[in-house]
Amino acid sequence: MHYTLIGAGSIGRALLSDVINEDPQAKFSVFDIDVHALDLAKRLNPNRIQTGTVDEPTSRHFAQLIKGSDLVINCTAGAQCVEILQAAIATGVRYLDVHGTLLLKERLALHAEAKSAGITAMIGVGVSPGMTNMLGAYIARQTDEPVDIDCEYATMRPLNPTPGLLETALRQMRNGVMSTVYENGQTTYHPPFSGTWQTRFHGLDEHFELVYTPHSEPVTIPIFVSNARRVTVRGTYDPRIQTLLKSLYEFGLLDPGLKVSVDGKAVDFQPLLRDALMGDGTLKPADLEARYVMRVRVTTPAGERSLTLGHPPGWDPLPQGRMTALPAAYLSQILARGDIDYQGVCSPEVMSDSQVEACLAYLKKRGLTVHESHRQAEQTDMAPSN
Repeated sequence: MHYTLIGAGSIGRALLSDVINEDPQAKFSVFDIDVHALDLAKRLNPNRIQTGTVDEPTSRHFAQLIKGSDLVINCTAGAQCVEILQAAIATGVRYLDVHGTLLLKERLALHAEAKSAGITAMIGVGVSPGMTNMLGAYIARQTDEPVDIDCEYATMRPLNPTPGLLETALRQMRNGVMSTVYENGQTTYHPPFSGTWQTRFHGLDEHFELVYTPHSEPVTIPIFVSNARRVTVRGTYDPRIQTLLKSLYEFGLLDPGLKVSVDGKAVDFQPLLRDALMGDGTLKPADLEARYVMRVRVTTPAGERSLTLGHPPGWDPLPQGRMTALPAAYLSQILARGDIDYQGVCSPEVMSDSQVEACLAYLKKRGLTVHESHRQAEQTDMAPSN
């Protein structure tokens, strides 16, 4: 199989490494604007990886890069995900990306064009979104009853391991950003730090306070899961990071339009804030052991079934990034082979039960843990506050 990977950052390189190690026949063309990132990617296997720079972020240029591939994988920061998807449609190349809410409506709007081109274009492939979608749909298919699907995660990582991960945290809690909740056919929108719920995760001792976060699952799951009655996403960072972000939000310092005076000139505050938080490059907080855990709870009138995905201590220095890359690596391989016959723009809900189970086995082989639990209706917790 010949893959084109656009975006050679930490997630892209983790995906690249996994596919190269899994499939001895896989070959990659890797493109990025960052020459250093391309050099790191090339070192993984110089004989099977070719690299090149992205000269211009246009659909026409991307089409030139991906033509003739079995699959294009978009692991960029996301600003050009529409152009890359359009290039895949124009060249008839299957498509996968790891992006959530960024330009979500614009990508979904390309469904008819992707279907006409006869390609599978799978968006939002990672942990959340990604594993949450496939597991929520997988459990929901076991019943004809209406289901409530609650996606929950805790990411205990430094705020600033990379500029991209720093920007992800800031963007989620930015002033004006709203989180989506789907319920009974209606979509409602909620500000940052709302929808609080106290919970614990299997394998971790702490209690966590989760809040609504702006993810794509409440948009895509109802499209593909006909019996979904409610869909929510809640998550949290380390409590110290949550406190910082909440203070910045409440003081209006995450307002993307905020300007401040520097040497008598009005300048945008957000780049200054990012520079301050990146600081000298040391991790903040420095004493934080990186962990990531994700859970999907599916509730029916009969009770609740949940699946929790986690990792052992020390599994990876940045577990969230690698846990995002691994499901994308698995799906990249079955998409490249044409094993998913859905045509058009979709997300991982369209995977069959056997494909979901194979994906879980794939993750377990790489050291991840999967815990399943069942509770009868009389044992279920009260619904979280909205």
